[in-house]
Amino acid sequence: MLKQFFALFVLSVSLFAQSVDDQYFEKNGEVYFRFPVFNKLELQEITKIISIDKFDGKMVTAYANKDQFRKFQKVGYKVEVLPPPGDVPVEMGNPRALGLWDVYPSYETYVQMLNDLAADYPNLCRVVDAGTTTQGRKILFVVISDNVNVTEPEPRFMHSSSMHGDETAAFVNMIRLADHLLANYGVDPYITKLVNGLEIWINPAANPDGTYRSGNATVTGARRGNANNIDINRNFPDPVQGQHPDGNAWQPETIAMMNLSTSNYFNMSANYHGGAEVVNYPWDSRVARHADDNWWQVISRRYADSVHFYCNNNGYLSEFNNGITNGWDWYSVYGGRQDWFTYFKYGRELTIELSNTKLVAASYMPTLWTYNRASWLNLMNELLSGVGGVVKSPEGVPVKVKVTVVSHDFTNSEVYSDSISGSYTRMIFTATYNLTFSAAGYDPVTVNGVVVASGVKTPLDVTIYPVGWVPVELTSFTSEAVSGE
Repeated sequence: MLKQFFALFVLSVSLFAQSVDDQYFEKNGEVYFRFPVFNKLELQEITKIISIDKFDGKMVTAYANKDQFRKFQKVGYKVEVLPPPGDVPVEMGNPRALGLWDVYPSYETYVQMLNDLAADYPNLCRVVDAGTTTQGRKILFVVISDNVNVTEPEPRFMHSSSMHGDETAAFVNMIRLADHLLANYGVDPYITKLVNGLEIWINPAANPDGTYRSGNATVTGARRGNANNIDINRNFPDPVQGQHPDGNAWQPETIAMMNLSTSNYFNMSANYHGGAEVVNYPWDSRVARHADDNWWQVISRRYADSVHFYCNNNGYLSEFNNGITNGWDWYSVYGGRQDWFTYFKYGRELTIELSNTKLVAASYMPTLWTYNRASWLNLMNELLSGVGGVVKSPEGVPVKVKVTVVSHDFTNSEVYSDSISGSYTRMIFTATYNLTFSAAGYDPVTVNGVVVASGVKTPLDVTIYPVGWVPVELTSFTSEAVSGE
């Protein structure tokens, strides 16, 4: 009887899958579906064809555009097509106007909200236009710091949400985070410390074409991919699969993020998603662990534990290892931003899945704020720990150097100092280390016995000398003539 039922089930979903014709893709752009996998090793090949969204140990949920889906159909899996997660009605309005933060903004309102923050707090906030999408929308950041128009020797943190356009749990909450930081500067000592010590970049909508696929007036109809139906989180250069792991050209959204991170060195970043509830840390693209795996686990655990406190352990963010997972242990991803930032840009990025529901109800966003607000602040505070300082030449000129933890770093886990200010931050697990500072044209400097304590930053400024450097000695002299005898 069970076999007969399963046969009927497979037949029904197979016929359903065949109904995904060209007209379906013209309307939807992408298809959302699921299928059973009986051996996790299969995911390493499947992920090269389609965008895996979630794997629960038995079932895979995934997205594919038309070309991807046609290729995947040839592999032979029997799939069940699911309703697009973004096709749900939501309330629209101005979430800041009443201070309730329980509605979604139109695109125009979203842009105005960011500009209003900069206008209301001109000494603390500015808006950065990082690029333009295929449909002409802007990829915007608000930058927050105590001297926001001056490049100071302080680390940068980036918050970024909704690069999958239908995953909106953090979209409005990132605008709220910016508002919260600005409104409480000089009032809340903890927030004041963060704003004084960091340069904070917040990008609420990394894929506005996907989020506003139905038009600027609503987020209903949002899709994962961008206007070209490309998954941006599979479009970045990959440390394993190369420059174009998805076979597509870099998209405008990808290029904007790559250009921004070239001109601004982000020490740490968080990439907010939906569809699960878990803190995901590197690597996604390789089974080997990051050199700082123990540190990754500590900060991920700290994030989840804080959430559990504020949600009263009601089951939120409790998947996997009670709310945290190594990316590869979950499922492999190639072309993801997390590994790109961490490997190619020598930063530290977490992928944080905030809600099992993708396009969350507007009324649920304040609840997510309550659960995650302290963890978002604490993540930024991680940049005020470890080892940090400024690297300069003997003349006091800032120098961009590679900072290597001796007998510890491997696979691009080193960090770099900022080329403009010479400042660096090396977050690392509590212990004692030897650090080497090196740059082309300079003699390397090694500092031994650097003690890293928990929750505080060990200050370490370094002077690095050019190869063959000889100090200039000034000799006093007089121009007065000396008469002979």
